[in-house]
Amino acid sequence: MSISSSAPHPSAGVLGADAVARALRLSLIEAPFFALMVGFGETYFVACAVRLGASPLQLGLTVGLPLALGSAGPILALWLLARHRRRRPLVALSAALQATSLVALAAADIAGALDPALLIALACLYQTCALAAGTAWSSWYGDLVPAQGRGRYFARRNRRVQVATLASVLGAGTLLQVVEGGPVVVSEIAGWGFRSIFLLGALFRTVSAVLLWRSPEPAFAGLSSPERTLRFLRTDRGRGAWRLLGFGAVFQLTTYLASPYFTPFMLQELRFTYFELTLATATVIAAKILLLPKWGQVIDAHDARVVFTLCAVMAALVPVPWIFGHGLAMALFAQAFSGASWAGYELSYFSVMLASTYRRTRPQSFAAQNALNGSAQLLGGLAGAWLSSRLGGDFRMVFAASAVSRLLLAAAAPAWLPHIAPGVPIGRRAVLLRVVGFRPHGGLIHRLVLPGSPAEEESGETAEESRADGGAAQSRDTLGARD
Repeated sequence: MSISSSAPHPSAGVLGADAVARALRLSLIEAPFFALMVGFGETYFVACAVRLGASPLQLGLTVGLPLALGSAGPILALWLLARHRRRRPLVALSAALQATSLVALAAADIAGALDPALLIALACLYQTCALAAGTAWSSWYGDLVPAQGRGRYFARRNRRVQVATLASVLGAGTLLQVVEGGPVVVSEIAGWGFRSIFLLGALFRTVSAVLLWRSPEPAFAGLSSPERTLRFLRTDRGRGAWRLLGFGAVFQLTTYLASPYFTPFMLQELRFTYFELTLATATVIAAKILLLPKWGQVIDAHDARVVFTLCAVMAALVPVPWIFGHGLAMALFAQAFSGASWAGYELSYFSVMLASTYRRTRPQSFAAQNALNGSAQLLGGLAGAWLSSRLGGDFRMVFAASAVSRLLLAAAAPAWLPHIAPGVPIGRRAVLLRVVGFRPHGGLIHRLVLPGSPAEEESGETAEESRADGGAAQSRDTLGARD
């Protein structure tokens, strides 16, 4: 799904300096409210499912189904933008619907109607809105932030998100521990801890939605046509991009054999309290925050494909400590290693992805990534549930199966990954990230901000497309905004 016109919306003008400054300032204020919603909301969906007595299959669906159905969010966003060409209403409405889903969770629990099935359904709504909002927001602020200051601005915004998320995870976990008293519901006010954190998450997202609505939006120039995207897929870069997307999806499948079951394992088998679970969750977040810049330096100094392969091996080893270890110390070590591994995996993946695509086709490429990954994550979670049932509920054996399958896939990475064209800018200076949410396997999850690119890239894009389809591309329209 794509946008086929490059003319600005007739009612939208070019923003003046004051309006741009106001939008950037409001986004810095909005960022921590978004992060507080993440920490008080989706981070504890799986723990809530455990409290509700979810089966292994339902636990797999709690994680996998929202991601699979949520992958329709970016496609829906592109379809709506093709017709209405306004990003701010889409982002603000999606944020408001996220808040509504959290209110509905709390209200259903208060009414005694919340069960794993309803939790999964509301999580699906929440995740679809999250991914739709993220797609439109990335385009909005990718256009808005001045080119010369993009790296500094998004780094500053991400620091606010990271600090606020870590604080909210600790705050929500402490509240759960005080109110719920442990991993098993035993008191007559049981459940009020989860109801409270979900209502707080809804409040924070509501403030976020208001700030987004009040932020100015520049004229939207549009994205590439379907024909241009098809031409790209026939180029060497296009074929390389599909190989990378395929690898990433299969790796997610093997990851989600285990990912939905770490939280149940801690609460049910290791008998962690909610505060111990919170410490483990905060550890993976903190490790990722601290090591993401270091991995950027490594990618700047070395071939991104080599770094990606190394990080795939590290991510493959993440389940190993859970197979043999016991207790909080093991969990903290395993979570720290997980955060370090996934920080490098994400950053190197995006570096290779940038080198394998062009600006105009990146929204469609990342929409395809969301769809492929979401389907793979759902299949992985279901396969993990099936394995668990066949193995008598032994999560450690499921973790072992995930580790072995990941290692086999990581070993094939050098032959599977696309080659990077000489001179293509990659590394931390080219990769602008935004936090989009929380995943059990890797803490905070990032996606690329998709700003415009220099004219040199566009000329290279047109030349490669021309070679791919016999020169016809040169006579066709060139679409999209230029910096």
